[in-house]
Amino acid sequence: LRLCGARIRHYLLEKIRVCEQQEGERNYHIFYEACAAFMAGGKDYRFPQKLKRVKEETVIDLEGFAELSNFQYLTRSTCKTLKDVDDVEMFERRINAMQTIGIKPEDVAEVIHMISSVLNLGNCKFDAPPNNSEGSMIMQECKANLAVAEKLLGINSGDLEKAICNQTRVTPDGKIRSPLNVRQAADNRDALTRAVYGIVFNFIVHSTNLSIGYIEDVKLFVGVLDIFGFECFKMNSFEQLCINFTNERLQQFFNSFVFKLEEQLYEREGIPWDALDFPDNQDSVDLLQAKTTGVFAMLDEECIVPNGSDQGFNNKLMKQHKGHRRFDEIKTKPTWFQIKHFAGPVGYCTDSFLDKNRDQLSNDLIECMGGSSNNFVANLFKKDQKFAEVFNAEAQDAPKAGPGKKKKMITVSSEFKEQLASLMDIVDLTEPHFIRCIKPNPQNVPDVYDRKGVTEQLRYGGVLQVVQVSRAGYPVRINHAECWDDYMVIGAPKVIAELKHLPDLKIRAQKLMEHLNTELNIPKPKTGGAGWAVGKTLVFFKLPAYERIKFARLELLVKSTTLIQAHWRGMVQRKKFAAVRLFTLHVQALLRSKQARVELMKCRSEHSAVAIQAMARRRLDRKKYTDILSKVVKIQSLRRGILGRKSAKEHKKFTSAARLQALFRSKRDQKIYDDLRQSVLLAQQRWRMRSAKTQMKKLKQEAKEVGALMAKSQKQQEQAAEMRKMNEELEAHQLQLQSEKKSLSSKVKQLEDGLQQRQAELEEMKVKAQEAAKLAADHSKTAIEAEKMEELKKSAAEKDAELDNLRKDLQEIKAKFEKQQQDLKTAEANYQQLLRSTAMQSVGGSAGAQGAQAAPTAPAAARAARGS
Repeated sequence: LRLCGARIRHYLLEKIRVCEQQEGERNYHIFYEACAAFMAGGKDYRFPQKLKRVKEETVIDLEGFAELSNFQYLTRSTCKTLKDVDDVEMFERRINAMQTIGIKPEDVAEVIHMISSVLNLGNCKFDAPPNNSEGSMIMQECKANLAVAEKLLGINSGDLEKAICNQTRVTPDGKIRSPLNVRQAADNRDALTRAVYGIVFNFIVHSTNLSIGYIEDVKLFVGVLDIFGFECFKMNSFEQLCINFTNERLQQFFNSFVFKLEEQLYEREGIPWDALDFPDNQDSVDLLQAKTTGVFAMLDEECIVPNGSDQGFNNKLMKQHKGHRRFDEIKTKPTWFQIKHFAGPVGYCTDSFLDKNRDQLSNDLIECMGGSSNNFVANLFKKDQKFAEVFNAEAQDAPKAGPGKKKKMITVSSEFKEQLASLMDIVDLTEPHFIRCIKPNPQNVPDVYDRKGVTEQLRYGGVLQVVQVSRAGYPVRINHAECWDDYMVIGAPKVIAELKHLPDLKIRAQKLMEHLNTELNIPKPKTGGAGWAVGKTLVFFKLPAYERIKFARLELLVKSTTLIQAHWRGMVQRKKFAAVRLFTLHVQALLRSKQARVELMKCRSEHSAVAIQAMARRRLDRKKYTDILSKVVKIQSLRRGILGRKSAKEHKKFTSAARLQALFRSKRDQKIYDDLRQSVLLAQQRWRMRSAKTQMKKLKQEAKEVGALMAKSQKQQEQAAEMRKMNEELEAHQLQLQSEKKSLSSKVKQLEDGLQQRQAELEEMKVKAQEAAKLAADHSKTAIEAEKMEELKKSAAEKDAELDNLRKDLQEIKAKFEKQQQDLKTAEANYQQLLRSTAMQSVGGSAGAQGAQAAPTAPAAARAARGS
């Protein structure tokens, strides 16, 4: 056999990590590594800088990258760096790996550009337009990131924003583009970033498979399955549910595999067993994958239902699975549900379950990415199976399906279940071997064992459940010879002596176990049957039976061990006593010889001490004599020094006294002179002060008079201001009266003209009346002229009445005019009087001001007096 090829397949890429990370987790490492490379080498990164041996040296364009704190997708968690990991070196290892598997340099650059576009798209934020609260647009401060993403993806400016913020719906009348709100636009953005990262990941896997090579028609293969491992965090979402479902299926397979091994062993040994004793997690698997009532099926149904929501999905789960032994609700958290997995209960938060399950990219974004001017990006989207249907429908001009024919929605859960089912079909056809990796501590340091962490790994890895499966049968198995050798010591000696002569080990072990069963009263299991069984090559024990036999043997071993230890310790102590006695005699001889040597050394030391004392006393006496002599000489010199200093002090004292007397006399004369001068100055000062006070009194009196004048002047100024105000009001009133006078004069003139006209008409009417009277005297006039006469009389009477009214009005107007003329004269007289009073006040104010100006000269005079 030889290895002729290999292939990598991945299941459930955790694309949601691109947009969201839990606390303590990083995003995908390539993002941090590219940002670190940008900070180390700039936009044009010269590869390599850390590695020594690479396939090809090149310059990598890192446009769009920056310090990682500038990107929203990289700041969701506080974990940004890993201990003892150099991100720049790891970035170069990624580039070297891509070169090694045969990716072209231009494709490597495009991969880096697409990774950069994901980060820049993540910085795009949305806001509602001013004229449409239901729409969305990218904020102005995020336009730069959008422009970088469009440039890196080869999309025309503005097309990407339109595709993210709008959705095209197909109706019988055609296509309609409607705007999306801010939340929907943000979901579109996240879906696009996840799709871009996922399609790049698929490209890397595909390129790796091409470089490795794989032959399809080979029947024999070896598969290595790296499973996720059971996950239980503080916040568990859709991804943890899928991962734990995978672990449930694999644990079910593992249980069945162990069950089959147990079954084969028992059949081979001829041991009766009960299959009902083995645990099974089929109910947990059915809870998740049942066709209509399973969690995933209900989630797919809620994604299809109009206005489906996460809360509605959670409520349906509670209603459907209430009372299920594997399902439970969390009353304090209305959006959570709990599933009791094989490794323990896990609570799941249903927030964003529907969005994560759909994970669909809108047709607008698919067409936008497929229409990219960048051939690498466009080909990746066009060749992807998920998006190929959109491009095929577009190429065929999208022939419409008949009514009632809807395209089946492909959700993440349905796709994942299909992948998992395919995987399990392959695994069922193989001969599995299981490897469990256990980390002794999370710090990855030697000689540290974290008991709690290891226990959790054993539980999450299903090892404890395997132990449970094993304990459900006969967990302890030993061969016949080992069973006889270990447990014959606890049997009765007479029975054991009889069984020793049996040649068949199986029969010997069978008889031994029957004897021990009676002797030790081995307990039987609660389900019935025996606690042990003898097979063809092995002896099988259930745990209670094994523990009873093991403890009986252990008790006998303890007793035997105690007796052996007692004999051994007695022999050891006797040998130790003989050795101690011999050692004691030897030590005594050594001590006596040492004591004699000590006495000899003592005599020698005493003789030497006497000689040393004599020499010491002689030396001390001589030293004492020399000390006394030196002290006497010193005392004599001190005495002579004292006498000399005393005479010098007397001489100094005499000269100092003479100097002090001279200083005292000069000081006394100086003081007399200073006192006399001070007295003269004081007398002069008091004389000047007296004259200044006299002058000050005069000035204060003058200042009081000036203050009164100033107060009077201020009062007169206020009265003048009031008079001016009254003057202005009277002038306004006078002007009003003058205008009324003019209007009344014109009206009087009109009335006089009307009166004259009426008088002329009256005279004319009188003439006509006289003529009418003459005509009335003529009897030859007809009746018609008589009627005219009557009309003339009536009109004359009316004219007379009207003339009287005009005369009355004229009299009233004249009276009013005379009154107004009188008021005007009065106002003029008041105005003249006001002018005279105002003039007088202004004259008084100017005099007061001159007095105030003259007043300040008084303090100056006082100061001049003091100066003199």
